[in-house]
Amino acid sequence: MSEIEQHTDVELMLKVRQGNEAAFEVLHERYQQKVLNFFYGLSHNHQSANDLCQETFLRLWKVQKRYKATGSFPGYLFGIARMIWLERLRRLRKVNRLGTRQDMDYSHETLEHPGFGPDGEATRKELEAHIVAALEELPEEQRLVFILRNMRDLSLEDIAAALDCPVNTVRSRKILAVKKLRHLLSKVFSSSLDWTL
Repeated sequence: MSEIEQHTDVELMLKVRQGNEAAFEVLHERYQQKVLNFFYGLSHNHQSANDLCQETFLRLWKVQKRYKATGSFPGYLFGIARMIWLERLRRLRKVNRLGTRQDMDYSHETLEHPGFGPDGEATRKELEAHIVAALEELPEEQRLVFILRNMRDLSLEDIAAALDCPVNTVRSRKILAVKKLRHLLSKVFSSSLDWTL
C-alpha cells in the first residue's frame, strides 16, 4: 500500500482540491464501484450506470476547488451523484414532453447465475422484475433513501448529507419506503419480507 492510499477520504479530497491527480485516483478506486452500483440500482442499465458514474467523477474533479472538509466524503460524493441523477431525470422528462419518447433505461439487464437451470433462471428474472417494478412505484426521494441505505449500505448520516436533509427525514423516508415495498410485494410473495427498519 502506497503512502497516499493510507490517507483518509477527507485528506485525499483536500489534496485533490490542490490538483493532486494521484489522490483523485485513490478516491476513484475506493468509490467507483459504490457509485456504479448506486446508478445501476436507479437505472437498471449497465451502460447508463457507467456513463453516470463517469460523469459523477468528472464533476467531482471540476468542482474540486469548492470542496470544504465538512461532513463525510461519501455524503459529498453521493450528493453530486444525486444531482446528476436528478438532472438526468429532468432531461428525460423534457424529451418525453417534446414527444420524443425515451425509455428510462429499465432494460432489466441481468447477469447469468451459474447455479440456475432454465426454470430457475426464469423464476429469478420474474422475481427481479417484480422488485424493480415495486421500486419504481416509490416516490423518488424514498427510492433514493432505500437504495442508498439497503442496497449501498451508506449510513443515515451520509445519506442525509447526500440528500441535504435532516437524519430524521432520511429515517422516516426509509421506513415509508420499506412499508410501501412490503405492501407492493406482499401481492407477489406469499412469505413475509424481512427488511429491518
